[in-house]
Amino acid sequence: MESSNSLKKELLSLMRQYSFYPRHNLGQNFLVDKKVFDCIIRQLSLGKEDAVVEIGMGPGLISRELAQRAGMYLGCEIDHRFKDFHAELFSNLDINAHFIYEDALKIDFSLYRERLAHYDRLLIFSNLPYYITTELILKMIRSFPQAEQMLLMVEKAALNRVLARPGTKAYGPLSIVSSLWGEWEKVMTVSGHSFEPTPRTTSSLYSLMARPDSQFKKTASIPAFQEFAAAVLRNRRKTLANSLMYTEIQEDHVIKKVLSSFLKSEKIKVGIRAESLTAQQFAKLYWLLVKV
Repeated sequence: MESSNSLKKELLSLMRQYSFYPRHNLGQNFLVDKKVFDCIIRQLSLGKEDAVVEIGMGPGLISRELAQRAGMYLGCEIDHRFKDFHAELFSNLDINAHFIYEDALKIDFSLYRERLAHYDRLLIFSNLPYYITTELILKMIRSFPQAEQMLLMVEKAALNRVLARPGTKAYGPLSIVSSLWGEWEKVMTVSGHSFEPTPRTTSSLYSLMARPDSQFKKTASIPAFQEFAAAVLRNRRKTLANSLMYTEIQEDHVIKKVLSSFLKSEKIKVGIRAESLTAQQFAKLYWLLVKV
């Protein structure tokens, strides 16, 4: 693999060649640090029996490394200007690679389910843009519930939403859903100098390892559950009973009956606020309401 200096030179050369200028509104800061590249490759430990999905290919420098190691590579990129970059970087490689130039939040990944199922493991990698961190992680959990690992570059400012605990201001659907689906582990801190152009913030590389199959893990990938958690927490400071009225399950008599049973079984006080429930309690309450 190339050195950090040669990676940066290659990126700048491609940018000059195609008169490319990064767009701030897309969060375009591109990884050019060989140490971080190496860490990503080690963490994913890809082989020809694996499939890997990358959300946000950017110029394609790390994408090239992933595609050469995996049995199948699926890359997504919203910025069509990168097509020329990718055509050049991938032109002489003997790889099984597929590219989608579309907003990842709008892609129907079920179209690739059969092809991905041919591989022993599915792994996800993404350098997450700050402004859609929550939406992208929730979408990945919905779209790829069978994944073994998600390796994600997360900006420092977004980490509080990822790792938030019950009762805190940042606690929301992201921390609830992701903690039900998997377990977060910090891999390394990544300086702004590892990117071109250099952002003003630091990032962290985090691994979200899938938990063993369970009802809780399956619940995390259900769109209706994610919507339920979001609806309840829009009114986080209200009592749980009042917050539930803002969900699609609005029949007062149903909510009262189920909630009374739930509070007793969990040994919770009647006036508890929605933001105080644990992720597992959110899942339990959801299923009680759905089954009525």
